[in-house]
This record gives sequence, structure tokens and C-alpha cells, in this order.
Amino acid sequence: MLLHVVYERTFQLFILTLLGINLVYAQQNESDNPFIGGGIAILDLVAEDPREYVAMQKQNSEVFETLGADLSGVCTAVSGNDVAGEMQVYALFTSLGAAFNMWDIMLTSNQIRNIQNEFNSSRTLVGNQTWQIVKGLEGEIFEESFATRVVDVNPTNPEAYVQAIRNMEKAYHENGYDRVQFDIHQPIASGTAGFYKVIVLAPSLQMLGNVFGALASEAWAQEAYSLVTASRTELLSDKAYRCEPVYSGQ
Repeated sequence: MLLHVVYERTFQLFILTLLGINLVYAQQNESDNPFIGGGIAILDLVAEDPREYVAMQKQNSEVFETLGADLSGVCTAVSGNDVAGEMQVYALFTSLGAAFNMWDIMLTSNQIRNIQNEFNSSRTLVGNQTWQIVKGLEGEIFEESFATRVVDVNPTNPEAYVQAIRNMEKAYHENGYDRVQFDIHQPIASGTAGFYKVIVLAPSLQMLGNVFGALASEAWAQEAYSLVTASRTELLSDKAYRCEPVYSGQ
């Protein structure tokens, strides 16, 4: 009996130690990500020729250094867009303050104003957005073109929803989709009704399609997805983009 009690207490101590190690590991991974709590500034626009507009952004990539961005790029909507040529220019920052400061620089910098005037002949600005990063860029940072699916959601249980997204990402990684990321951003002063934006990133549009095709054919994907849908209402917005990095200050 005494041996049984000693064994049980030793086992409990082992489990608590193991849980503590896992918690510290998770916290360290979280703290190693410089973008957690940071921000993303978005310019929404419609371009006459998206390919030409991307080329123009690449030719003027130094402007993002002036704006203080850490990473930036251009995304062209390929599905779910309201009009042809719908695009977004994004800039990532390690702090939300730096993301908001970008708007101040754009309003006051003569250099930025001159470049904006050059772009005005080939595009129409639609609006600006700012997102705070809740979960993002914990995996690969794509240096070439990549694809995204962006959805706006209102979770019925935000905490459970974030955990369900993390579990779903883990399930995909364990089943051969290790280059896919599920990121979560919260709109701040963005004029949107969604509580969260969820961005799924993949190296190509084909892989992005395969990711969601698995929901109809793979039991592991369906099981993980059921936890996601159980903690949110129907989607408020749903679009797919092809994105190209333009600048990296890392």
C-alpha cells in the first residue's frame, strides 16, 4: 500500500513537471515571436493592372523602410473579391504603435506623398485597415509568392476559438501540411464588424485549395474543423489572395 502511494505521488509529480516543461516551452516559443501583439497596416485598393502595380511596388520598396515596416508585400484578390483588380498592400510591425505611426508618416512625408501621387494614375484607394496580431508568423516567412485565405469571424467563445485554430494548425502539420500557417488578427480601427480575421497562409494557391479540400475527405481535418465551427458563427467575409513579398527589414 505504501509503495502504491509513493508510486502514485511520484507519477503525479512527473506529470506536473512535464506539464510545466510544456508550458515553459510554449511561453518561450510565444516570446520568441517578435510580431505577437504587433500590428499590420493595410491599404485596400483597386488597380487597373495588378501585375504592373506589383512591379511598381517592388521598384519603390525602400518606401517601406521609411514607413518603419519590418515586412511588407502586395496581395491580389483572386476569389471572393467584389471587383476586378482588388488588392491589398500590407506592412507588418513589431508593435501596434509603429503600425499606427505609419499612417502619420504617410500624411506628413513629402517622399511618401510624391510616390502616392505617382501611383494614383494606376489605382484607386478604397480604405485603410489596422490589425493587431493575436497569433501570427510563428512558422515560415515566405520569401517568394504565397497564397492566403482571409475570413472575418465573430466567435461565440473567443478563447476556445483561438485554441481551436491552434489545434487545427497542429493537425495539418501532423498530416503533411507543415508549410501551412493559421494566423489570427484582431481589427483595430478598421471599420469592420468581425471580431477576428483568420489568415491561412500556404506556399501556393493549389496547396491552399488542397488544405480546404481535406475538410471534405480527411477525418482528422473534419475533427479539427468541428472544434472551430463549434466556437464561431457563420463567416462574415471570405476571400483568397495571391501575395508577393516586397520588402524585409529583418
